[in-house]
Amino acid sequence: MSSCRPARSVFRVAPAMWRAILAVLFAAGLSVPAHAERLITALSSDLVSISSNFTGSQIVFFGAIERDAQTVARPAGYQIIIEVKGPPTNVVTRQKERTFGVWINKDSERYRLVPAFYAVLASAPLDRITPEAALARMGIGMDMIPLRRAAEPVKPFRSVYERAFLRLMQAQGRYMQDAGAVKFLTPSLFQATLPMPANVPVGTYEAKVMLFQDNTKLAEETYPIEVAKIGFEQFMAKYSRDHGFLYGIATVLMAGATGWLAGIIFRRD
Repeated sequence: MSSCRPARSVFRVAPAMWRAILAVLFAAGLSVPAHAERLITALSSDLVSISSNFTGSQIVFFGAIERDAQTVARPAGYQIIIEVKGPPTNVVTRQKERTFGVWINKDSERYRLVPAFYAVLASAPLDRITPEAALARMGIGMDMIPLRRAAEPVKPFRSVYERAFLRLMQAQGRYMQDAGAVKFLTPSLFQATLPMPANVPVGTYEAKVMLFQDNTKLAEETYPIEVAKIGFEQFMAKYSRDHGFLYGIATVLMAGATGWLAGIIFRRD
């Protein structure tokens, strides 16, 4: 399987727009009592629309870190981790084995309610932002995401099937981890771009933006992202769910008519 690379960008933030957006955000923040560090984050879009010519997209995260005037300055700089999880799904990983010259499925392993899409964007390698035990407890990162059990304060053991599952999902572009995706434009302003492949699943996603300093999480913001079909694709998907029997009959009739028409066109006299 090959990974899909987005072909276009949904939103690009120009320097002038940066200043305007952040000015609005800071002005809004003045009405809320500040305490220690606070994240002010926004997304370029919280809706990814899938049509017949969808080839991938991008979502831009941008934001600022607001400090209380009474907050004690710390020597270490800020770090950001953005975690995006897609809708939960059930997956079976199977092992193929060649028997009498034929490849057949042998043993398998099932995973329940794992993310159909998973991405981690960070401003530095994860183990430099917070200790491994904290990453394991929060289940953040490709090495720590729980697949068969709840997150624990120790790195999970990966079976052969789990490693194969993660490898295949990465090859499809549906699982990713980028330790340099979050860029700090100033010590308190950051930006990151999340690529959404053409095969991105439909559903509701959760984007979590986390602020770290000195190996400690200081703040967190969560945002929903919706990936939905539009136009004729949306109509057909809804019709197939609401009227499955009629949709099945129509599909069989259409396939039969297509085969009959192809037979007439390419018939040899």
